[in-house]
Amino acid sequence: MKCKYCGKNFNAKNSIFCSKKCNTYHSAELERKTNLKSVTVTIKMDQDVSNGLRKIQSDLIRNATENISFSYVVNLVLKEGIKNKKLAS
Repeated sequence: MKCKYCGKNFNAKNSIFCSKKCNTYHSAELERKTNLKSVTVTIKMDQDVSNGLRKIQSDLIRNATENISFSYVVNLVLKEGIKNKKLAS
């Protein structure tokens, strides 16, 4: 069978995940996705901005045990920017 989360082949017959780790990641990701009210937006950004966000993403991935999506990083940076703008006003 193939793991529902990572796609790795494994031999268990009564499971959809290859390990407890994949089950945990899948559950955490589902919870994060269902608890967020999100809107899909298409934007164009400068290459420098994209590279900066990818750098932040890579730093977060190195220090985390879960997947960090590009959308998550964009939301994180925008929320911090909005919070700082409100504090400055």
